[in-house]
Amino acid sequence: MGFSLLGIVFQRKFVTLAGGGLLLLAGGLLLSGRGGQPAAGAAHPQGIARQIVARGRIEPLERVIALHGAAEGSVIARLLVDQGDKVEARQVLAVLDGYDQRQADIATAEANLRLAELELVQTKAGAKHSELAAQKSAVLAKDAQRERLLRDWDRRKALYQSGYASEQSLEGLKADLSQAENESAQASHTLKALGETRDVDAAVASARIEVGRRALDRARVDAEHMLVRAPTAGTILSIQARAGEVIGSDGLLRMAPLSHIIVVAEVNEADAPLLQTGMAAEIEGLLLLSPLHGSVSRIAKEVFRQKRPSSDVLIGRDAKIVEAEITTDQPLPEFLGGEVLVRLMPPGS
Repeated sequence: MGFSLLGIVFQRKFVTLAGGGLLLLAGGLLLSGRGGQPAAGAAHPQGIARQIVARGRIEPLERVIALHGAAEGSVIARLLVDQGDKVEARQVLAVLDGYDQRQADIATAEANLRLAELELVQTKAGAKHSELAAQKSAVLAKDAQRERLLRDWDRRKALYQSGYASEQSLEGLKADLSQAENESAQASHTLKALGETRDVDAAVASARIEVGRRALDRARVDAEHMLVRAPTAGTILSIQARAGEVIGSDGLLRMAPLSHIIVVAEVNEADAPLLQTGMAAEIEGLLLLSPLHGSVSRIAKEVFRQKRPSSDVLIGRDAKIVEAEITTDQPLPEFLGGEVLVRLMPPGS
């Protein structure tokens, strides 16, 4: 009994398919006999409006986006989404190998910037109070030594003039006095230098801060390159590579916003002059439960080379086509890339 039911179902499907094929064949012969519908790509008389038959595909309005990493050959460290997930714009989808190292570089750059900022504060503050106090004591000691030697010089000079001191001893004391005066002057200059801040020192410290900021910005940019973000809100359609794998020529994943799905009609180049915005369209296909209707919303300004294999509608691969976007009156199924048959009606038909 089960076997016979299966056979009946199979026979019905076969008869239905065969009948559909005969109807299509009869329709084609009828059109050929009437001569009102030339084949796609054939030359058409100037000024005569006619129906355009074209192959089409289901696409999101903003098209499918193939995402890659920073460069082909990058290794995926962590994949954060899966097929079918809905994502927001700028959401992180994957982390590439090397991200942790870039985070360490950011921490180093932040520490270097903080050090440069502290050096500027230190430069503007000048010497520490303890250093100033120690240098003041050194100045007082050098001045006292200079005063003592100066008094000794006066006494020795008087003794020399009276004949009680030799010229050699006088010259030795003069050398000691000269050295004491130099040391006293040097100590005073050092004290003055500790108490002042030069503009050039502050400028150098400020320049180091700017260099630190640039290094931090660069580290952050390098880290951002290790993240794959969603360019727009949408749905993940397919995953091309997973954690631990290398991103190849197919990219990491494919995504698209599915809020607005359209049909893209691939109109033969010879029929392109007949296209008009607002043309009524009828769409049929295996993915559609019933024919849908819509209108042409936009016509491409570029001729493309068809890359899909041949079909009964277009001559196929390497044919030249013009794409026409069609907005339908009813929602389309979310089967992106699904093939449909499009009939574009001339105005007033």
